[in-house]
Amino acid sequence: MSREDLLNGWLRYHNTNVDEVLKKHTKDELLSPDWFKLYPCTQEQYNEWEAWAKEHTRNVTKLSNRMINKLWWSVVLDCAPYVKID
Repeated sequence: MSREDLLNGWLRYHNTNVDEVLKKHTKDELLSPDWFKLYPCTQEQYNEWEAWAKEHTRNVTKLSNRMINKLWWSVVLDCAPYVKID
């Protein structure tokens, strides 16, 4: 499992993936955490992504639900989509 897998999990809401994002944007744009704001998600999409990402993590790593939930904060900080609230 890679960070790219988790990013692709929510970039699909924008019909794109990490490879396409890397080609489309400059290095400076992508080095900033603000690039997440270029591909915002709704709260519902975030909830769907989170459920999918936890299940994907469980399947790949074989970690328990308890361990995944305990460490989930680090995944959210590194890979979670930006949730746009209107």
